[in-house]
Amino acid sequence: MPDYAAAPALPLPIQAHRPEPIEPPSPPPIAPPSPGEPDTIPVPGPSPDPSPQPIEPIEPVAPPIGDPPPQPTQTPQAGQR
Repeated sequence: MPDYAAAPALPLPIQAHRPEPIEPPSPPPIAPPSPGEPDTIPVPGPSPDPSPQPIEPIEPVAPPIGDPPPQPTQTPQAGQR
């Protein structure tokens, strides 16, 4: 096998990488609120009613007269005896 096939003749010098110093994150700048630009746009809506209408109670519905409709029955399965 030839000497130049897989690796260089001399090993390369191994040097450790020195990382950059990590600085603490700086706080974001605090901008003063601008009175001319509100955060939300007021949406014109219905004005509050000074005299709200009372909610009328729902009258109970009488059940229908006669026999109730037949309910579907389940056929017995083979495993149930």
